[in-house]
Amino acid sequence: MRRPFPPAGYVRHRLGGHDVVAWDGVIEAVERALSEAPTLARWAAEHAEREVSGGRGPAWRVDLGGIPAAVRHFRRGGWMGPLLGDRYFDHPPRPFAELEVSEALRASGVPTARVLAAAVLPARPGYRADIATAWITPGLDLAELLRPGLYPDEARAAAVEAAGETVGRAHAAGLDHPDLRPRNLFLRPLDPERWEAFILDLDRARLTAQGDAKKKTSADSGARSRRNAARAA
Repeated sequence: MRRPFPPAGYVRHRLGGHDVVAWDGVIEAVERALSEAPTLARWAAEHAEREVSGGRGPAWRVDLGGIPAAVRHFRRGGWMGPLLGDRYFDHPPRPFAELEVSEALRASGVPTARVLAAAVLPARPGYRADIATAWITPGLDLAELLRPGLYPDEARAAAVEAAGETVGRAHAAGLDHPDLRPRNLFLRPLDPERWEAFILDLDRARLTAQGDAKKKTSADSGARSRRNAARAA
């Protein structure tokens, strides 16, 4: 059964030609941003406290209504990138689908970076899109944590265990993520022996029936992460 959209706690508005879904706590900040710049990503680039490189372009760390946020612009990769660039035709739009998956996972007890705002701008044909998610700190992604010598073996083992548990819960909730890898798992230390693991970047992820094993799922990534940790230790 499809969940109501937008999810509870979110509002949907037309802002500056955009179709925007935003968390209640930042809607006024998003409205101000789109009054100052043609897109949320352009505004973020102009107001960034920090720029972070990514596989398909940068993300910008900004203050969004008093909340640290990461803003990224949706860009295509692979062979379609040179043809379509940042133009999409999916329905529902990519950032709205990411918001739905994120909130469903959070409701199932799977930590993700809360989506703060999703903005879709008609491109005729298709659309362009931006998304803002909560900036999680302190911590580091699993790929970095697995670097030899960065943390004691016991701490790394505890972090990998936390990542595996989060991936397992996501799998039980029905997550089918085509691009889940160590870079998409963020580890935040709670104390020297405990970590909290978040799943980041849910673009193209979807929720299937629980226990669906017809495709490779996030459980495979959890197993790979544990094997990588064992080799790196």
